[in-house]
Amino acid sequence: MRVVPWASRLVAVTAAAACAGGVAVFPVASATAAVRPGAVRSAAARAASRAAVAAAAAGQAPVVTDARPDTATKAGLAAPVLSSSMALANTGRQAAARRLLQLMAHRMGPDSKCSSLACRAGLPAARNLAATQQPQALGYFCGPATVSEMLAQVGVKVTQVTAARELGTNASGTDWSDAKGYPVPRVLNDNQTRNDYVAVALPWTPSAQQLSTYEVDLVTDINHNGGVPLAGNAYEVAGGPHLVGNPVNQTIMHWFDIRGYQKYGRITDYEDSVHDATSIGWALNVPAYSSIASSTIVDILGARGYDW
Repeated sequence: MRVVPWASRLVAVTAAAACAGGVAVFPVASATAAVRPGAVRSAAARAASRAAVAAAAAGQAPVVTDARPDTATKAGLAAPVLSSSMALANTGRQAAARRLLQLMAHRMGPDSKCSSLACRAGLPAARNLAATQQPQALGYFCGPATVSEMLAQVGVKVTQVTAARELGTNASGTDWSDAKGYPVPRVLNDNQTRNDYVAVALPWTPSAQQLSTYEVDLVTDINHNGGVPLAGNAYEVAGGPHLVGNPVNQTIMHWFDIRGYQKYGRITDYEDSVHDATSIGWALNVPAYSSIASSTIVDILGARGYDW
């Protein structure tokens, strides 16, 4: 398989987004392709697109807390309802990501050894961002720790205390969404310009298509614009799949930093702020860095989701 470095000769490829007339753009690696007329967006169009995503993350949304629910199972739970602006923003990003990989795959040419779009696009089989794990300062600070870890991976320093204040974290944790929008993507967007974060909601039993979408989102972000992490919002139920080291007899709500992948996205690499957290009794069982099959990860994320 011929591999073209992601960072060589960036060509901007646009895909029509469904909100505010904006478009989502990802860099495409190509050593030979010429820039098509109209392919590079104007500064005004880029600004409009960013503003639409920012508005989606900061606009009022259905309240979905991160407090541990009373129910003992996720059976039958639907995906959290996204605000209309967030659903539109995510649609635009999804279309751009798939268009990007399809264009790259077309330029790479057929390869009988490849079974995934990421492979056909010439992306690396495995890649990880910087190791930035930090123990969460308080038992309910997984959200602030995750945001602090993620921002460190894009060269921005924000403490857990500052992140907690910006996220609106309380003793119940950091909400998936609330009256002020989507806290994690909102705060990530406020503190960096490398990526425009949007939310993806998943049901109790994600479909094969939703798994495939997650894998595309994963490999796209980890290779996009120098590499950006994803935020996972785990909803682990007693007896069901759990992140590595988490007690399987407990129901746990937990934010965590998704920092890479293996096997073209079929395995997810992540870091966990529970490791070395003195406020959590079972922290010694949790590794700082772990890998889990992406099919299991989307199950764990079911009834919540991820931000990418």
